[in-house]
Amino acid sequence: MSIEKSIEKNRKPLSNVRKWTVVFLFFVYVIAFFDRSNVSVLIADKSFTDVLGITADKSSQGLLVTSFLLFYGITCIFVGPIVQRCGVRKTIGYSLIAWAVMMAIMGSVSSFVLILVFRALLGIGEAVVGPCASKLVQTWFPVQERAKANSVWFTGSLLGQIIAMPLIAWIVAVSGWRASFYVLAVVGLVPVVIAFTFVYDRVSEHPRISEEEIEHITSGQKVETITSISEQNKVSFEFIKDRYYWLLVLIFSCGNAAAWGIVAWLPTYLKASLGFSWEQMGWIVAMPYIAGAVLVLCLAPLMDKYNTRAPFLTFSFIGFGIFYHFATVLKSTSAVLVSITLGFAILSLAPLAVFTIVQNIVKPNQVSTATGFVNGFANVFSSAIPYVMGVLYNKSGTLNSGLQLLIGLTVVAFISTIPLVKKRL
Repeated sequence: MSIEKSIEKNRKPLSNVRKWTVVFLFFVYVIAFFDRSNVSVLIADKSFTDVLGITADKSSQGLLVTSFLLFYGITCIFVGPIVQRCGVRKTIGYSLIAWAVMMAIMGSVSSFVLILVFRALLGIGEAVVGPCASKLVQTWFPVQERAKANSVWFTGSLLGQIIAMPLIAWIVAVSGWRASFYVLAVVGLVPVVIAFTFVYDRVSEHPRISEEEIEHITSGQKVETITSISEQNKVSFEFIKDRYYWLLVLIFSCGNAAAWGIVAWLPTYLKASLGFSWEQMGWIVAMPYIAGAVLVLCLAPLMDKYNTRAPFLTFSFIGFGIFYHFATVLKSTSAVLVSITLGFAILSLAPLAVFTIVQNIVKPNQVSTATGFVNGFANVFSSAIPYVMGVLYNKSGTLNSGLQLLIGLTVVAFISTIPLVKKRL
């Protein structure tokens, strides 16, 4: 027997502790998108809009989504250094508690202004998620596993929306809109226990990790190794000099705006424009997210296998533009639903590719801040889209003009991916 085969035979199996990191992130994103999606469903509920006095005002309904995105985006820009200094464990754990409290408060008030304020505060509280996720994935996974790792938490964001839509619609139908806030507040406390039990900021600190797994993680990280704790906690902004990074900011801003335009108005579009009932709407609105989750899980391994993500971005924006153009011109309800489903599913590849590229091109002491900037600029930009689509809806009486706006944004994103494809990122 050769020496190499003998070593391989006697090698201890990896402990796979790192996989629990993305399991935790999966649940965090499920909860986050429960909370984000709640209002998108409720603005299609007349009892909710009647209490707030905004039933006839689509722009005010859109503003409830806009307020979250605006403050979420602004906070993302500044929260990265906090995550870098305080660590993921404490930052995300205490933030989860704050989310639950704010959801409970929103369920108990009847003022449009107060709901608007607490939606903004929820946006501030959820801003830590992106930087925390990127920091954990970069710390706990080698380069060749990062797209797959990111696909797990991103699938959580899609599953959150898949479950949220029918679940919230059912709760509203059975117990009213206030109950939806209370249920989500209670459910939101579950990941808090996981955060303080399984999440660690450094690989070497985990009490149950094997030496073999530590070696597997560190040997597969191409980024510069930072050894001292003082260096690990030091905040760096060196990434702002990279022009490819700013292309990613532009790409994610356009793609995220398109996605939020759909998230904000799809329930209303299905119910008011296409005539589906609450029961039908709850499950039909989940179809794009189910298709997106399947596509992400199938294609994420290919991103790692071929060590390139930019071509998937290009494919994502071309597909969205084509299918949503069909959605604006087709007359058949079934054909419109198919176009909406496939277009959103293909667009779901974009965030996965963007976050993986960011994690691969920036250093460990920059990734929280760099991710925060990407998230921040993208969501500040995106925050205007639900409101603008509401204004267009008021004027035209249809969502088609808003969909054309989203198609235009993805054309800009598509053009911006070309340099990244040439760079083989």
